[in-house]
Amino acid sequence: MKLFVSMMLLSGLLYADVQHDNFVTNILKSSEVKIDFQELNSGKILSIAREDQEQTDSSIALSMVLYVKAPYKDVLSELQKSSSRLSNYKHAFCQEIKDPKNLKPYFKNAVLLKDEADELEKLIEYDGGNTFNLSKQEITWLNKLRSNKKKLATEFFRKVLINRTEQYMKNGISGISAYEHSDSGDTLGDGFKKSSLGMKVFQKEFADMYNYYIHYPKTKPTKEMSEKFFVLKDKVDGRVAFILKHQIIEQKKDITLIAERQFYISNSLNGIQTQILCTPYKNGTLVALSTQSYTDKVSGFSRSIAVKVGRAMMRQQILPMFETLEKKYNK
Repeated sequence: MKLFVSMMLLSGLLYADVQHDNFVTNILKSSEVKIDFQELNSGKILSIAREDQEQTDSSIALSMVLYVKAPYKDVLSELQKSSSRLSNYKHAFCQEIKDPKNLKPYFKNAVLLKDEADELEKLIEYDGGNTFNLSKQEITWLNKLRSNKKKLATEFFRKVLINRTEQYMKNGISGISAYEHSDSGDTLGDGFKKSSLGMKVFQKEFADMYNYYIHYPKTKPTKEMSEKFFVLKDKVDGRVAFILKHQIIEQKKDITLIAERQFYISNSLNGIQTQILCTPYKNGTLVALSTQSYTDKVSGFSRSIAVKVGRAMMRQQILPMFETLEKKYNK
Protein backbone atom coordinates (compact mmCIF):
# COMPACT_ATOMS: atom_id res chain seq x y z
CA MET A 1 0.00 0.00 0.00
CA LYS A 2 2.84 2.41 0.91
CA LEU A 3 4.55 1.60 -2.38
CA PHE A 4 1.31 2.26 -4.28
CA VAL A 5 0.84 5.65 -2.56
CA SER A 6 4.48 6.58 -3.21
CA MET A 7 4.10 5.74 -6.90
CA MET A 8 0.92 7.79 -7.11
CA LEU A 9 2.66 10.81 -5.53
CA LEU A 10 5.64 10.43 -7.84
CA SER A 11 3.45 10.19 -10.93
CA GLY A 12 1.61 13.32 -9.78
CA LEU A 13 4.88 15.22 -9.46
CA LEU A 14 6.07 14.02 -12.85
CA TYR A 15 2.75 15.08 -14.40
CA ALA A 16 3.11 18.51 -12.78
CA ASP A 17 6.66 18.81 -14.17
CA VAL A 18 5.44 17.89 -17.67
CA GLN A 19 2.67 20.47 -17.40
CA HIS A 20 5.14 23.20 -16.41
CA ASP A 21 7.57 22.22 -19.14
CA ASN A 22 4.80 22.32 -21.74
CA PHE A 23 3.59 25.69 -20.37
CA VAL A 24 7.10 27.16 -20.67
CA THR A 25 7.66 25.68 -24.15
CA ASN A 26 4.32 27.02 -25.39
CA ILE A 27 5.02 30.49 -23.97
CA LEU A 28 8.46 30.67 -25.56
CA LYS A 29 7.13 29.46 -28.90
CA SER A 30 4.15 31.81 -28.87
CA SER A 31 6.51 34.75 -28.23
CA GLU A 32 7.41 34.40 -31.94
CA VAL A 33 11.13 34.72 -31.28
CA LYS A 34 13.62 32.04 -32.22
CA ILE A 35 14.77 30.17 -29.11
CA ASP A 36 17.72 27.78 -29.16
CA PHE A 37 16.38 25.25 -26.64
CA GLN A 38 19.68 23.38 -26.55
CA GLU A 39 21.47 26.54 -25.36
CA LEU A 40 18.61 27.43 -23.02
CA ASN A 41 18.60 23.98 -21.37
CA SER A 42 22.37 24.14 -20.91
CA GLY A 43 21.91 27.16 -18.62
CA LYS A 44 23.16 29.89 -20.97
CA ILE A 45 21.77 33.43 -20.87
CA LEU A 46 19.89 34.12 -24.11
CA SER A 47 19.55 37.74 -25.25
CA ILE A 48 17.05 38.48 -28.01
CA ALA A 49 16.30 41.72 -29.91
CA ARG A 50 12.54 42.38 -30.09
CA GLU A 51 11.88 44.48 -33.17
CA ASP A 52 8.24 43.31 -33.07
CA GLN A 53 7.72 45.37 -29.88
CA GLU A 54 9.35 48.55 -31.25
CA GLN A 55 6.15 50.24 -32.33
CA THR A 56 7.45 53.83 -32.17
CA ASP A 57 10.53 55.47 -33.65
CA SER A 58 12.02 56.11 -30.19
CA SER A 59 11.58 52.62 -28.70
CA ILE A 60 14.05 49.79 -28.11
CA ALA A 61 12.96 46.31 -27.01
CA LEU A 62 14.97 43.38 -25.71
CA SER A 63 14.27 40.00 -24.10
CA MET A 64 16.47 37.79 -21.95
CA VAL A 65 15.87 34.17 -20.90
CA LEU A 66 17.72 31.90 -18.46
CA TYR A 67 17.16 28.37 -17.16
CA VAL A 68 18.39 28.28 -13.56
CA LYS A 69 19.23 24.97 -11.91
CA ALA A 70 17.65 25.86 -8.58
CA PRO A 71 14.22 25.59 -6.87
CA TYR A 72 11.55 28.06 -7.93
CA LYS A 73 11.14 29.61 -4.46
CA ASP A 74 14.89 30.26 -4.13
CA VAL A 75 15.10 31.92 -7.53
CA LEU A 76 12.00 34.00 -6.87
CA SER A 77 13.49 35.24 -3.60
CA GLU A 78 16.69 36.25 -5.39
CA LEU A 79 14.68 38.04 -8.10
CA GLN A 80 12.76 40.04 -5.52
CA LYS A 81 16.06 41.17 -3.99
CA SER A 82 17.34 42.17 -7.44
CA SER A 83 14.30 44.33 -8.19
CA SER A 84 15.26 46.77 -5.40
CA ARG A 85 19.03 46.51 -5.82
CA LEU A 86 20.91 49.76 -6.40
CA SER A 87 24.37 50.63 -7.66
CA ASN A 88 27.17 51.41 -5.22
CA TYR A 89 26.60 55.15 -5.66
CA LYS A 90 26.90 56.66 -2.18
CA HIS A 91 23.75 58.81 -2.46
CA ALA A 92 21.55 56.09 -3.96
CA PHE A 93 18.27 55.25 -2.22
CA CYS A 94 15.05 53.38 -2.89
CA GLN A 95 12.02 54.60 -0.94
CA GLU A 96 8.72 52.73 -1.07
CA ILE A 97 5.68 55.04 -1.18
CA LYS A 98 3.20 53.53 1.26
CA ASP A 99 0.76 56.40 1.79
CA PRO A 100 -0.31 58.06 -1.51
CA LYS A 101 -2.28 60.69 0.43
CA ASN A 102 0.84 62.02 2.15
CA LEU A 103 3.62 61.99 -0.45
CA LYS A 104 6.01 64.70 0.76
CA PRO A 105 7.92 62.65 3.39
CA TYR A 106 8.93 60.09 0.76
CA PHE A 107 10.65 62.71 -1.38
CA LYS A 108 12.66 64.57 1.25
CA ASN A 109 15.94 63.12 -0.09
CA ALA A 110 15.14 63.78 -3.76
CA VAL A 111 17.65 66.64 -3.89
CA LEU A 112 21.03 67.44 -5.43
CA LEU A 113 23.94 67.54 -2.97
CA LYS A 114 27.20 69.52 -2.97
CA ASP A 115 29.19 66.83 -4.75
CA GLU A 116 26.52 66.64 -7.48
CA ALA A 117 27.21 70.19 -8.66
CA ASP A 118 27.81 69.01 -12.24
CA GLU A 119 24.16 67.90 -12.47
CA LEU A 120 23.00 71.18 -10.95
CA GLU A 121 24.99 73.11 -13.58
CA LYS A 122 23.32 71.08 -16.33
CA LEU A 123 19.95 72.04 -14.84
CA ILE A 124 20.85 75.74 -14.59
CA GLU A 125 21.94 75.81 -18.24
CA TYR A 126 19.06 73.68 -19.53
CA ASP A 127 16.90 75.44 -22.15
CA GLY A 128 15.20 72.43 -23.75
CA GLY A 129 16.26 69.22 -25.46
CA ASN A 130 16.87 65.72 -24.14
CA THR A 131 19.46 66.45 -21.43
CA PHE A 132 16.45 66.24 -19.08
CA ASN A 133 13.00 64.72 -19.56
CA LEU A 134 10.87 67.74 -18.67
CA SER A 135 7.46 68.92 -19.78
CA LYS A 136 6.78 72.54 -20.73
CA GLN A 137 5.09 73.11 -17.36
CA GLU A 138 8.10 71.67 -15.51
CA ILE A 139 10.42 73.97 -17.46
CA THR A 140 8.27 76.89 -16.26
CA TRP A 141 8.89 75.74 -12.67
CA LEU A 142 12.58 75.46 -13.47
CA ASN A 143 12.70 79.03 -14.77
CA LYS A 144 11.16 80.36 -11.54
CA LEU A 145 13.83 78.65 -9.42
CA ARG A 146 16.79 79.03 -11.76
CA SER A 147 18.23 82.19 -10.16
CA ASN A 148 18.55 80.54 -6.72
CA LYS A 149 20.96 77.57 -6.84
CA LYS A 150 20.15 76.36 -3.34
CA LYS A 151 16.39 76.34 -3.93
CA LEU A 152 16.84 74.77 -7.32
CA ALA A 153 18.90 71.91 -5.85
CA THR A 154 16.52 71.24 -2.96
CA GLU A 155 13.08 71.97 -4.41
CA PHE A 156 12.90 71.35 -8.14
CA PHE A 157 13.18 67.54 -8.40
CA ARG A 158 10.95 67.06 -5.35
CA LYS A 159 8.24 69.20 -6.94
CA VAL A 160 8.47 67.38 -10.28
CA LEU A 161 8.48 63.91 -8.70
CA ILE A 162 5.57 64.58 -6.35
CA ASN A 163 3.48 66.05 -9.15
CA ARG A 164 4.25 63.16 -11.50
CA THR A 165 3.43 60.59 -8.82
CA GLU A 166 0.07 62.29 -8.12
CA GLN A 167 -0.75 62.46 -11.84
CA TYR A 168 0.31 58.87 -12.50
CA MET A 169 -1.67 57.49 -9.57
CA LYS A 170 -4.70 59.46 -10.77
CA ASN A 171 -4.47 58.98 -14.55
CA GLY A 172 -1.91 56.24 -15.25
CA ILE A 173 0.47 56.60 -18.19
CA SER A 174 -1.66 59.34 -19.74
CA GLY A 175 -1.01 61.40 -16.60
CA ILE A 176 2.68 61.82 -17.48
CA SER A 177 2.87 65.02 -19.53
CA ALA A 178 4.64 64.94 -22.88
CA TYR A 179 8.29 65.89 -22.63
CA GLU A 180 9.27 69.16 -24.25
CA HIS A 181 11.68 67.40 -26.61
CA SER A 182 9.24 64.67 -27.74
CA ASP A 183 7.78 64.75 -31.22
CA SER A 184 4.02 65.08 -31.47
CA GLY A 185 2.39 61.63 -31.38
CA ASP A 186 5.52 59.98 -29.99
CA THR A 187 5.26 60.81 -26.29
CA LEU A 188 6.18 58.42 -23.50
CA GLY A 189 2.54 57.47 -22.87
CA ASP A 190 2.02 56.76 -26.57
CA GLY A 191 5.22 54.71 -26.62
CA PHE A 192 4.12 52.59 -23.67
CA LYS A 193 0.68 51.99 -25.20
CA LYS A 194 1.91 51.12 -28.70
CA SER A 195 4.72 48.91 -27.47
CA SER A 196 2.30 47.05 -25.22
CA LEU A 197 0.37 45.93 -28.31
CA GLY A 198 3.40 43.81 -29.21
CA MET A 199 3.29 41.89 -25.90
CA LYS A 200 1.28 39.02 -27.35
CA VAL A 201 2.20 36.43 -24.71
CA PHE A 202 1.47 38.88 -21.89
CA GLN A 203 -1.95 39.63 -23.42
CA LYS A 204 -2.85 35.98 -24.01
CA GLU A 205 -1.46 34.15 -20.97
CA PHE A 206 -1.89 36.87 -18.31
CA ALA A 207 -4.93 38.78 -19.57
CA ASP A 208 -6.04 40.21 -16.19
CA MET A 209 -2.54 41.39 -15.32
CA TYR A 210 -2.05 42.87 -18.80
CA ASN A 211 -5.36 44.71 -18.59
CA TYR A 212 -4.50 46.22 -15.21
CA TYR A 213 -0.95 47.09 -16.29
CA ILE A 214 -2.09 48.90 -19.43
CA HIS A 215 -5.24 50.56 -18.07
CA TYR A 216 -4.09 51.38 -14.52
CA PRO A 217 -5.79 52.88 -12.52
CA LYS A 218 -9.05 52.61 -14.49
CA THR A 219 -9.38 48.87 -13.82
CA LYS A 220 -9.14 46.97 -10.54
CA PRO A 221 -6.45 44.43 -9.64
CA THR A 222 -7.44 40.82 -8.93
CA LYS A 223 -6.83 39.22 -5.52
CA GLU A 224 -3.72 37.52 -6.97
CA MET A 225 -2.08 40.90 -7.65
CA SER A 226 -0.14 43.22 -5.38
CA GLU A 227 1.58 46.49 -6.22
CA LYS A 228 4.16 48.91 -4.89
CA PHE A 229 5.38 52.39 -5.78
CA PHE A 230 8.93 53.63 -5.32
CA VAL A 231 11.02 56.75 -5.73
CA LEU A 232 14.70 56.08 -6.47
CA LYS A 233 17.89 58.05 -6.71
CA ASP A 234 20.86 56.36 -8.36
CA LYS A 235 23.53 56.86 -10.98
CA VAL A 236 22.74 55.54 -14.45
CA ASP A 237 25.23 55.91 -17.31
CA GLY A 238 27.36 58.15 -15.11
CA ARG A 239 24.62 60.64 -14.28
CA VAL A 240 22.46 61.21 -11.23
CA ALA A 241 19.02 59.79 -12.01
CA PHE A 242 15.71 60.33 -10.22
CA ILE A 243 13.26 57.56 -11.04
CA LEU A 244 9.63 56.75 -10.27
CA LYS A 245 8.77 53.04 -10.29
CA HIS A 246 5.45 51.22 -10.30
CA GLN A 247 5.69 47.47 -9.65
CA ILE A 248 2.81 44.99 -10.04
CA ILE A 249 3.15 41.34 -9.04
CA GLU A 250 0.74 38.54 -9.97
CA GLN A 251 1.42 35.35 -8.05
CA LYS A 252 -0.34 32.09 -8.86
CA LYS A 253 0.63 28.54 -7.93
CA ASP A 254 4.21 28.13 -9.20
CA ILE A 255 3.95 31.13 -11.57
CA THR A 256 4.99 34.68 -10.75
CA LEU A 257 4.84 37.63 -13.12
CA ILE A 258 6.46 40.94 -12.16
CA ALA A 259 5.64 43.99 -14.28
CA GLU A 260 7.43 47.28 -13.70
CA ARG A 261 7.22 50.72 -15.22
CA GLN A 262 9.86 53.39 -14.58
CA PHE A 263 9.95 57.09 -15.46
CA TYR A 264 13.27 58.93 -15.67
CA ILE A 265 14.02 62.64 -15.32
CA SER A 266 17.82 62.91 -15.62
CA ASN A 267 18.74 60.18 -18.06
CA SER A 268 19.15 59.34 -21.72
CA LEU A 269 16.16 57.01 -21.32
CA ASN A 270 12.69 58.59 -21.20
CA GLY A 271 11.18 55.58 -19.50
CA ILE A 272 11.26 51.80 -19.36
CA GLN A 273 8.75 49.02 -18.78
CA THR A 274 9.70 45.45 -17.89
CA GLN A 275 7.96 42.11 -17.44
CA ILE A 276 9.64 39.21 -15.64
CA LEU A 277 8.24 35.66 -15.63
CA CYS A 278 9.45 33.13 -13.06
CA THR A 279 8.16 29.53 -13.10
CA PRO A 280 9.39 25.94 -12.55
CA TYR A 281 10.99 24.34 -15.60
CA LYS A 282 12.66 20.92 -15.92
CA ASN A 283 14.83 20.42 -12.81
CA GLY A 284 14.92 24.11 -11.92
CA THR A 285 13.36 27.44 -12.83
CA LEU A 286 12.89 29.56 -15.93
CA VAL A 287 13.36 33.33 -15.74
CA ALA A 288 12.24 35.30 -18.79
CA LEU A 289 12.43 39.08 -19.04
CA SER A 290 11.04 41.41 -21.68
CA THR A 291 11.85 45.11 -21.56
CA GLN A 292 11.00 48.16 -23.65
CA SER A 293 12.68 51.55 -23.25
CA TYR A 294 12.15 54.93 -24.87
CA THR A 295 14.73 57.53 -25.85
CA ASP A 296 14.75 60.19 -28.55
CA LYS A 297 18.43 59.45 -29.06
CA VAL A 298 17.56 56.43 -31.25
CA SER A 299 14.99 58.14 -33.49
CA GLY A 300 15.66 59.71 -36.86
CA PHE A 301 17.86 58.94 -39.86
CA SER A 302 20.56 56.98 -37.98
CA ARG A 303 18.09 54.90 -35.91
CA SER A 304 19.43 51.50 -37.05
CA ILE A 305 22.91 52.30 -35.71
CA ALA A 306 21.65 54.01 -32.55
CA VAL A 307 19.34 51.09 -31.73
CA LYS A 308 22.26 48.65 -31.78
CA VAL A 309 24.09 50.86 -29.29
CA GLY A 310 20.90 51.33 -27.26
CA ARG A 311 20.26 47.59 -27.05
CA ALA A 312 23.83 47.02 -25.93
CA MET A 313 23.34 49.64 -23.17
CA MET A 314 20.06 48.02 -22.08
CA ARG A 315 21.66 44.60 -22.09
CA GLN A 316 24.40 45.84 -19.78
CA GLN A 317 21.78 47.17 -17.34
CA ILE A 318 19.75 43.93 -17.32
CA LEU A 319 22.63 41.46 -17.51
CA PRO A 320 23.87 41.76 -13.88
CA MET A 321 20.59 40.32 -12.57
CA PHE A 322 20.93 37.28 -14.83
CA GLU A 323 24.65 36.93 -14.17
CA THR A 324 23.94 36.90 -10.42
CA LEU A 325 21.47 34.03 -10.89
CA GLU A 326 23.81 32.19 -13.26
CA LYS A 327 26.80 32.55 -10.94
CA LYS A 328 24.84 31.55 -7.83
CA TYR A 329 23.01 28.54 -9.23
CA ASN A 330 24.52 27.36 -12.54
CA LYS A 331 28.28 27.39 -11.88
